[in-house]
Amino acid sequence: MCVLAMTEVAQIVRRRQRRRRRVGIAYDTAVEVAGLIPRNTRLLDVGCGEGFVAHHLTALLGTNVIGVDLAKTTDAQIEYLSYDGTRIPVTDHSFDGVLLSYVLHHVQDIHIVLSEVRRVVRNGGLVVVYEDIPKDWRDRFPCWAHDMKWRRRVGPCTFRRPPEWEELFNSYGLEIQSEHQISRWRDIFHPIGHTLYVLKANGKTKSKKMYLTS
Repeated sequence: MCVLAMTEVAQIVRRRQRRRRRVGIAYDTAVEVAGLIPRNTRLLDVGCGEGFVAHHLTALLGTNVIGVDLAKTTDAQIEYLSYDGTRIPVTDHSFDGVLLSYVLHHVQDIHIVLSEVRRVVRNGGLVVVYEDIPKDWRDRFPCWAHDMKWRRRVGPCTFRRPPEWEELFNSYGLEIQSEHQISRWRDIFHPIGHTLYVLKANGKTKSKKMYLTS
């Protein structure tokens, strides 16, 4: 009985440590994002996961950041919207900014997601994108391992090179304002090159018909 109790305590401690690590990583991300966009930006966090980044950003930006994801609910106490992966349940051009933090390589139809992002962000608004960018042979195994981890949950991952991202962003009227290289060792459990893009919603989206037939 004593051994069982000690095992349960050890499991609780490990769960708390993992949660604290996730909350800490989310805070670091939130601070970084808050330094890139104006205070009081009405921000939509698409693919918000547990919601900790949106939670921290609500305090840092001084406005209510809304999270969106496929789950019915989220862990953090935020304003949260569940959606079906097709249409984000908000009105057109209703946000000053959108955050996509390591989301796009998971989506199975990137054209649907980028089309929705462009629909909900106002003209002149900002889109902040974090993405895993494979650059050399060191990235092959982490990409494979990440794909294996997530394939059964949301489908296969698609990792793109910088020219592919630029072409995709431009096709949806999202102009790259800046890009920042992030150390592969930021997350020691996923050592791959990362890039932070800041995009501005300037132009028009190309015809949806073009993508439906591609």
